[in-house]
Amino acid sequence: MIIKLNGYGYSSNSYLLVGKKTILVDPGANHLILEELKKNGIKNIDFIINTHCHFDHSSADHLIEEEFNCPTIIEDKEVKHLKSGDKVTVSSLFGANLIPPEEIIPLSEIEEELKNYGLEILRTPGHTYGSISIIYEDGLITGDTLFAYGVGRWDLPTGSLIDLRKSISLLENVANERNINKIYPGHGEIGDKMAFNYAKLFL
Repeated sequence: MIIKLNGYGYSSNSYLLVGKKTILVDPGANHLILEELKKNGIKNIDFIINTHCHFDHSSADHLIEEEFNCPTIIEDKEVKHLKSGDKVTVSSLFGANLIPPEEIIPLSEIEEELKNYGLEILRTPGHTYGSISIIYEDGLITGDTLFAYGVGRWDLPTGSLIDLRKSISLLENVANERNINKIYPGHGEIGDKMAFNYAKLFL
């Protein structure tokens, strides 16, 4: 089951994956995520996964870690940025400093284990060079790569329009091959395969 949470103000959408393990994707940027989890009766989180290191997706990692004693998983290229809270996290755009979680696991070290819990990771650079998307059940969690009605920016540090085009193409192919019709983006409402038609207007 995928439960959409958060998404207040500039904070990203958060997604709770409930199955063999309870996994929180992109805790976002404020403490309200803890209230959301309590409202949903969540008493345990096994892992945090960040789709990328940007402040609005990852700055609440440490709060979840403190509450649930769980590690954060992020694509290998972005480990150093999350650890240091450097310019790639774009925290300065939000007028804040990113407090990193203490335990960060590079994706490559745990990717095979995640498959056992029903997650398949797709590397979808473009918004950042370490952006990922996640196939879970009948849904596709796309971070800031793909929105219901558009795409993420490619003009921030490590972003690339060329890579973003390739990533959108990959996601569209996967969605068609797997008959996936639910797109769970990093911001805004949940979409469907029409998202790919909107994306092409921007690319």
